[in-house]
Formats: sequence, C-alpha cells, structure tokens
Amino acid sequence: MTIKAPKNQPRNRKGERGAALITALLLSTLLLAAGGTLILTTALTGTNAVDSTSEMQAYYAAEAGVARTLSVLRGNVQSNPAGTRATFRNIVDSFTLWDVTSGNAITVANASSSSFRVTSIVDVDDRDGSIRAANPGYKPTRLQIQISGFGSKNARKDMELIIDRFTVNYTVNHVVDLPNESGDPINFNLGASNVTSVSGVDAFGDPLPTLPPFGVSNSDYTGTNNVIDGCLPDGTNCGGSTPNVTPGDPAVLTADNTVDFLKSVSAARSFLYGTDGMMNAAIAEGRYFSTGAAAIASTGGLGASNPDGVLTFVDGDFTLGPGDPTGQGTLIVTGTLTLDGNFNFKGVIMVLGGGRVLRTGGGNGNIYGAMFVAKFDRTGADTDLFQAPTFDTSGGGTANIQYNSDYVERARQTGGHKVVAVRERGV
Repeated sequence: MTIKAPKNQPRNRKGERGAALITALLLSTLLLAAGGTLILTTALTGTNAVDSTSEMQAYYAAEAGVARTLSVLRGNVQSNPAGTRATFRNIVDSFTLWDVTSGNAITVANASSSSFRVTSIVDVDDRDGSIRAANPGYKPTRLQIQISGFGSKNARKDMELIIDRFTVNYTVNHVVDLPNESGDPINFNLGASNVTSVSGVDAFGDPLPTLPPFGVSNSDYTGTNNVIDGCLPDGTNCGGSTPNVTPGDPAVLTADNTVDFLKSVSAARSFLYGTDGMMNAAIAEGRYFSTGAAAIASTGGLGASNPDGVLTFVDGDFTLGPGDPTGQGTLIVTGTLTLDGNFNFKGVIMVLGGGRVLRTGGGNGNIYGAMFVAKFDRTGADTDLFQAPTFDTSGGGTANIQYNSDYVERARQTGGHKVVAVRERGV
C-alpha cells in the first residue's frame, strides 16, 4: 500500500529570517528623516524670525533718520556749535553743523542695536554747486537726502527722499492780486491821501525787478489806474494829494502771471477746501479757527514770535489790529478782512471767498509781503466766475503795503517743508 504525503506540510522559511529587522530599520530611517526635517524647519524659522526682526530694526531706524532730518530742516534742532538755524542753503553747504546730518552714526533712542546715518544731501537743481558758487543769494528749492538705517546682524535699509522747501509753491508777481471776471468794476479805493502807500520795491533789498503794485483784470485796468493817479475819468480831483503807489501803474492779470490757485474759481475752491487744500492743512496743524478771536487767543497767536511765522486759517471775518496782535506767516480769511488802527503783518495774506479788504481806525498799519484778494462762493459750478472784490484802504490812519521777498518765502514755508517722494533704495 502506497502512503502519500499531506499537501499542507509546512514549507521551509529559513530564507525569511531578518525581514522584521529590515522593516524596522526602514521605518526608523523615515522617522529620522521626518524628525530631521522638522528640526531643520524649526531652526530656519527661528533664523528667519531673527533676520526679519533685524531688517525691521534697520527699516525703522532709517525712518527715524528721516523724521529727525526733517526736524533739523524745520529749525527744531540747534546746530553744533549752537546758533545756526538750518536752511536749505546752509545744510547743503555745511551739513556737519548738525549732529543728525553730520554723516556719523546716530543711535535710535531706546534701541541701542539700531542706528541711522545721513549719507548724502544734494541740491537737485545744483548738484555740482556751480549755481551756489556764482550766486551767494541762491536758495535751493529741492533737496535729495539719502539715509541708511542699521539693525542687528548687520541688517541695513537705505531710504531716499525729495523735500520741497515750500508747502504751497506759488510765485508772487504783484503786491496785491485782484482777479475779477464778473463784468462789474471792482470796489477799489486807496483814498485821496499820500498816507496810503503800496510799493513793489522789495523791502528785503533783493536786487530783483520791482513788482507792479496791483494785478487786475483787463476790464479794471483803467479804473484802477485812475484811482492810483488820483484822477477820476472826467479829469477832476487831479490837484489833490494822491496815494503813494510805486510803480505808478497796475498790471493786467494773464495766464502767465496769475498764480495757479486764482486761475479759476474751481482752482480757488480746491486750493481752500480740497482734500489737500489749505483748510485741511490748517486743521491738521491745529491752525483752523472759526473766529478771529480764537485765532488771536491760540497758542502761537498769529505767529509774530515765530521766526518763520505760522499758518492761520480764519473761516469767516477777521479784524487785524488795533495794536497787538501782530502776525507773521500765512493768514487766510474767507470773509472780510478789516485792517484796524495799528497793525503789522509780515508774510502773505489771502482774502479768498468774501474778497473784501477794508481799512478803519487811526494809527499806522503795515503789511510786508503780498496779498491775494478774490471773491467767489464757497460752493457752485466749475464754470463759476470771480466776482468783483473790494479793496478799500481809504479809512482813517496810515496804511502801508510793501512787497518783501523774504517774508513771502517764509510764508510759503509755513506748515513745514513738503516731502515730495520717499523710496527704499537697493544697496
């Protein structure tokens, strides 16, 4: 009888020994790789965080340099040695007079690991200095300033900015501008006495040509000239004492000699009430007032004690004088400006909106600088035209209005210098 082996007899598994160990090693290798990646990622994250902090330190250090340089230009930082106030001219010629701009590293307060350094101050319009060398009276209009900020781990950020000397840039072409597009004659009365004077001769002594005393629309030229000459159109009243006006003829306002903000009613409204207009600028500086009394009682008053004056925006009528207060800078009045008794103002006066200037009371009053007087409604269509303004200094007392280029320039700077552009530079 034949006996057959069972079909389910166990197979020989000697060749499978160690398989579990290999599997364990493979899994361990995978876990080790994953753990290593996690450790590397964590380390890189920490490094990136430190680097990011260093870069932020450098960036804010550069911004601190910008702010402190502007503070120098605005006259808030004394020179070393003390006694020299920064101007666009002398900071280009001698920037080492101020520690902030000297080119040395300046540590940022409360952050010893951060510092900044002013690396360059250049007159954009006179990079080689030839204009300054040829003209001692030349004053730069724009400066290009480069500043480097430094943080920990040698982090560095370079910034560049362009600064305009004027907050509002305009050219004064006449002592008093009086635009009128209504067809009605302006109310223009200087009185019949030589105690009233208007002069385009620069009281600052600048050798520039003498300015016309008044800028008027073509329709008002003849009538204004007759008043200046002291003669009426019919030839009467020519023998009396006449106002002292130098030079003796007004100028006709044209597109070329009219400031941009008086080329149209729309432009004038934007200048006063636009997003970037003077009212919002005054509000931002705390220099907007609904009454003249509030302006006079404010900190700084009308700017008489400020070296460059202040911006004062009076939304309504305003009386300048009698006696104190005196003022300096830019004065904007949207209603009627009354010149009363003894008064003194140095800078630019803008009577825009109500467009009325009146003289009253005794005493001696002086305005050194320039004036703009225009009449228009606060709101309306873009096609609206300037109405006939009033300029009447026939009231009691002496009224003297004379151009002064220095006070005009200071007035244009009220509110601080204008930062035109800022950018981060690559190293």
